[in-house]
Amino acid sequence: MKIVAFTPSRLNSQRVPQKNIKMLGRMPLVNYALQTMSKIELIDDVVIFASEPSICGYIKEGIKYSYLKRHASLDTQEAKVQDLIREFLKLCDADIIAMFHITSPFLRAETILECLQKVKSEGYNSAFTAFRVDRRCWFKGIPLNFSISDKPDQYIVPVIVEHSLYVFRREVFETTGQRISSNPFIKYIDHFEGHDIDTPEDFRIAELIVNTGLFELD
Repeated sequence: MKIVAFTPSRLNSQRVPQKNIKMLGRMPLVNYALQTMSKIELIDDVVIFASEPSICGYIKEGIKYSYLKRHASLDTQEAKVQDLIREFLKLCDADIIAMFHITSPFLRAETILECLQKVKSEGYNSAFTAFRVDRRCWFKGIPLNFSISDKPDQYIVPVIVEHSLYVFRREVFETTGQRISSNPFIKYIDHFEGHDIDTPEDFRIAELIVNTGLFELD
């Protein structure tokens, strides 16, 4: 059974220009997630799926990965995640896929391994990381997970927010067009591990985490 981790990558980020290669601490952002993935022995290959190979020039020597070229049309804002997965599977014979993102630099190897093991050996067809939000949430101007009446907070129904790691069997996507099956394993993580860089403010927070020594990577 072949297990492949892949990350879709592009350099033309709009909110944080060239964020995947922007320096975070002592090395470009791309190295954090790649180095964590490359340490997991259960993974047969770690792939950067990008339209051009210049990003490879920012990756530290010694990190094990492969580069796989994708069509430049998948770099647009209109491209959907399903389009990326579909094209990747045309070029890769993986049985289990772990889709991850460079923008989540602090995801732990233990978390990734647990999700992989659940899908490989423990009866799940898919798994993903998520946050559990036990707060009063509103959606489109109305309460989402609580009553507007004066009830104590124990009546709040937790909201589950998907994070950035998705592990799924090939047949799940081929039969449903989705990366999450009907009965997935959900791995809850904290907001430190799950910090995702999408805005300049997110990047500044990541810099604080790295510069204060709260996260260390070999």
